[in-house]
Amino acid sequence: MDTQKSITKFFAASAFFFIWVTLQGAIQAQQPVHQFLELGPAGIIVGAHVHIGTLGWIGMGMMGLFYYLVPKVSGKELSWPGLVNGIFWVDFIVVVLNGVLMIAAGVAGGRAVQAGLSGEAVNAAIGPYMMFIGIVSLLCGLVSLLYAVQIIHTLVKK
Repeated sequence: MDTQKSITKFFAASAFFFIWVTLQGAIQAQQPVHQFLELGPAGIIVGAHVHIGTLGWIGMGMMGLFYYLVPKVSGKELSWPGLVNGIFWVDFIVVVLNGVLMIAAGVAGGRAVQAGLSGEAVNAAIGPYMMFIGIVSLLCGLVSLLYAVQIIHTLVKK
């Protein structure tokens, strides 16, 4: 696949995540939602907002920008250009999954607190989500590391 087309996807994804984070922020500012978010584990939803903004909107936009600029500024071909498309899809999917899972965990935890549960009962309500959030987060970290190695390798190669 053409590297330029792959890079363009990062900008489209960044715009998608900008829309998501903007709408989520507006919804979270509504009084009933804001009050729900104060119910202990429901606050995980705020963490999803931050992750979508940082990893999705800003992160994917910066990745696309660096993929575009590094070869131009350094005068060097991008190392392993075949990775660009794979990195895009894995990163996009894990950011979406992480956001959805964090929102689901926050809703489950908030509802558990609303139902009068506490302690281990609340942990049991959010536990399955948290396990998958951990796995998805590790995958996100690995693909981010692969991206960083690719950019650094491009810059330092002779």
